[in-house]
Amino acid sequence: MGREKYFEATEFENIKELIYDAVSKYQEKTAFMIKHKKEKDVSYEKVSYSRLLEEINQLGTKFYDLGYADKRVAIVGRNGYEWVITHMANLLGGMVSIPLDKELQVEELESCLVRSKADVLVFDEKYLENIEEIKKRGNVAIENYICMRPLEGYEDIPTLKQQGKEILEAGNTEYLEAKIDSYKMNILLFTSGTTSKSKAVMLSQNNIASNVYSMQLVEDIRKEDVNIAFLPFHHIFGSTCMIVMLAFGVTTVFPDGLRYIAQNLKEYKVSIFVGVPLLVETIYKRIEQGVAKKGKTKAVAFAKK
Repeated sequence: MGREKYFEATEFENIKELIYDAVSKYQEKTAFMIKHKKEKDVSYEKVSYSRLLEEINQLGTKFYDLGYADKRVAIVGRNGYEWVITHMANLLGGMVSIPLDKELQVEELESCLVRSKADVLVFDEKYLENIEEIKKRGNVAIENYICMRPLEGYEDIPTLKQQGKEILEAGNTEYLEAKIDSYKMNILLFTSGTTSKSKAVMLSQNNIASNVYSMQLVEDIRKEDVNIAFLPFHHIFGSTCMIVMLAFGVTTVFPDGLRYIAQNLKEYKVSIFVGVPLLVETIYKRIEQGVAKKGKTKAVAFAKK
């Protein structure tokens, strides 16, 4: 029996096809909203679908220029725009993307880098101490450590994007023309197993693209929606749902942290989020605590009936 269609959707072989299609449909619509905080000043930067693809291609072009076309690129960091474009630059260029848990202790992080045979590590400056420790130990064969934001002593994503832009403007289209093998391993991630060491899982772009298609068939997600990226991108559920939102033309925002969820939901007028039971239970408990604090438990219980 075939799958019953509930909503119209187009099935793509790989993520490159999916992203180019999304950009052709949504162009100047906002793909990501980035909050900038400087002391008490807060500003919001809107990244359109067109700009997103431009910056993915800029970074990917520079990765190719550095010789990473057939390399494995690991990513360690908080959910954010730099994480997104690094992962997508890997996928659209056919490089193996290795999303790693930012909360791992040095020993486990080092083990994942060794077992995944990572060539390059893109990291969040918040985890510099762990990165420095790994470098000092000298047990991993990392060719280059790249910081997501400018940091003394390291190459950084904004600079590499600018350099990639210049290479593109000079007429180099090698990255843009990269052919994707939809069924080749393109994502290598680690998941907890029944033993002490996490297990490496090999995924192709088609694995992800087929999941996105299945979601589009059954979920009534709309381009007017605003999604908040709660789930960590190093979990395949989190990073796949990030791509799902792009396929639907949704705007994605980033939370300031678990304690600010309620505030962020109002701030961005969030209409959709992807969560797990523990997250929903935590939000529910906080609502109940707020009701109890105001002495409204009985009134709310009555209203619920």
